[in-house]
Amino acid sequence: MENSDEKCLYLTFNQDSSLFCVGTNKGFRVYSSFPIKCVGKRDIDGGIGIIEILNSTNIFALVGTESNIKFGTNKVIIWDELNQKVVTQIIVSEHVKNIKIKRTKIFIIEENDIKIYTLGNYQRIESLKTFTNKNGIFGISLDPKLNIISYPSPDVGKIIIKDYDNKKDGNFTVNEINAHKNEIIALVMNYDGSLIASASERGTIIKIFRIKDMCLLQELRRGTDPAEIYSLTFDLKSRYIACSSNKGTVHIFNIKNENTNENDLKNQKSFFGNVVSYIGLKNEYLNSEWSFSKYRLPNKEKNIIGFNIKSEDSIFVVTLSGKYFHGKFDAKIVGECETSSEEDILQMEVEKNK
Repeated sequence: MENSDEKCLYLTFNQDSSLFCVGTNKGFRVYSSFPIKCVGKRDIDGGIGIIEILNSTNIFALVGTESNIKFGTNKVIIWDELNQKVVTQIIVSEHVKNIKIKRTKIFIIEENDIKIYTLGNYQRIESLKTFTNKNGIFGISLDPKLNIISYPSPDVGKIIIKDYDNKKDGNFTVNEINAHKNEIIALVMNYDGSLIASASERGTIIKIFRIKDMCLLQELRRGTDPAEIYSLTFDLKSRYIACSSNKGTVHIFNIKNENTNENDLKNQKSFFGNVVSYIGLKNEYLNSEWSFSKYRLPNKEKNIIGFNIKSEDSIFVVTLSGKYFHGKFDAKIVGECETSSEEDILQMEVEKNK
């Protein structure tokens, strides 16, 4: 088969999960999440190791692989797919671990710092020091009108939140959350920048904080055994949060919403947990909130999760082996997700818009 030797190297959803991009050893591909179809493909010698798309536009940020002579791993290429040309290139001193793009800024995450550039003239604004960040974790408000970011502090287990829309004493507002005892391995912000969720290298507990006052709102238990977190994401309305790991299961939790009555549902809690709460004792394990829905994947490979904005109560999971899953859950019923569709994305041909 023509694409039998093509392999996925990197997976990412765009800001609302309506599209996802795949960096491969042959270039990159772009897909519509629902209904699933390949909407674009570009062959690039040496392949693409990291890719990020600006919303649903024709602007991409690309990082090559070690075998990509032209691009490389310390160079970010801004690519205009409509005009099929390189807009600019940004060379940094270390290997790039992650990229995020906003309407006015581009964030380049390296292992020990984050470099921030303006999107347009590509001038560097500043550099932020982080804890050793091998996975390039970085949180950002997806609302294009907001400029709030979060990243691991140089101090273990702490999160720094910086708001470029607000100043105090002439400086942009910076706050710090003492989130975990261990190294933070996953970090995500919700769409409007009001909540932040994180998990440590243990991968057993997910914590959700309210950003305006740094208050801990929920502690969600993924499981009891340590795990490597692969993906952590909010839905756009902040009703749910989903988490996947090397255990091969996606966990979906309800989020407490103090402003509306839209989501009064509770996550699972053990019988003993209810008893412990009733008699007023405190126990982290017994009082934990557990997921109300699970989606069991056929294997334990790395993946990304996105919520479906076109269909209520459903998720997408894309794996590094090139498998796409669309799962449906019922927020009113505790139970398993059902697979709505499954596709092998590397065997899909490009479909032109009609």
